[in-house]
Formats: sequence, structure tokens, C-alpha cells
Amino acid sequence: MNAVNWKQATEWNKGWSLAIVFGLASIPWTYGFVAGLDIPLWPSFIASATFYAAGSGLDGLTKAYASNCAGILYAAATLLIVETFLGGGVLALSIVVGAFMLIASLHEFVPLLSFTPGAFFGYATMFSVNAAEATAFGVTGLGGETLAAIVSMLIGAVIGLGTDELSSAFDTK
Repeated sequence: MNAVNWKQATEWNKGWSLAIVFGLASIPWTYGFVAGLDIPLWPSFIASATFYAAGSGLDGLTKAYASNCAGILYAAATLLIVETFLGGGVLALSIVVGAFMLIASLHEFVPLLSFTPGAFFGYATMFSVNAAEATAFGVTGLGGETLAAIVSMLIGAVIGLGTDELSSAFDTK
């Protein structure tokens, strides 16, 4: 087995087209988030990757973003429940995480949420946004963190769709 498929790597194809379009799109994307939007950048890249993993196209966009949002909301609920109703602590956090992971694992039975990994990506993303205390649009606390994750992931999912469509236009095969 070769480490690199040289035949594919030396021909123009969808992989090259997507790599160039995505690489170029990442420049204003990053700049816009960091210099302008003042919301966390990393969730948008996670959402874009989720879009591609979910199969791309409008169906991939719908399933990816819906499952990401479900995960974000599960994580926000986890944080709220553990801190507000259970008084915090590792044991309480572990139990509530387990409950929401059980629910996320059942997404395969809900067509809109059936890209199950997307819920896990959204869940983990929300925990990272919370840890970074990244908020959006002047909304503070958990609400602002949840809003930041939701908006950032929406933009990333839409950028995923845009890069997919644009790269398809450059793919001549």
C-alpha cells in the first residue's frame, strides 16, 4: 500500500478543487471571525467538517447543522442542570453527560438528526466555548456562549456548502 495515491495527487480532481477553494476561503473566513465578528472561530470549522462528513449538499447541511445544534443545546442543558440544580461536581457532571450522550446516541432514529456524530461535535464544541467563556453579540453567560456556538456553527455549515458548490464548479471531471 502506498502512503500517497500519486495518480490521484498528480491529476486535477475534486480533491484538488476543494483543497484550493477551502484553503482560499479560510483566509477571509478566519479574518472575518477574528477581526470582525468577535465570535469563536473553531466552531465554524467543526461545523464545516460536519457538513462534509454528513454527505454535503443540502441534505448534509440540514442534517449536520441540526445535529450540531442538538449537541449544543444538550451541552448547554448539561451545564445548566449541573450548576443550577445539582450544585456542580464531577459525579453530577458525569451522570448528566451520560444521560445526554444516551439521547444523542439515539439520533439515528430521527431522520433530521440522523448524522449522530454531529451531536457529539456540537456537544464538545459547546463545552469548549463554555471553557473559553466566548460569547456573542453582548449576551453574557451561558446564553451568550450558547448563542456564540450556534451562530459560529451556522456560519461554518453554510461556508461548507459554499465551498462544496464552488469547488464542484471547478471540478472538470
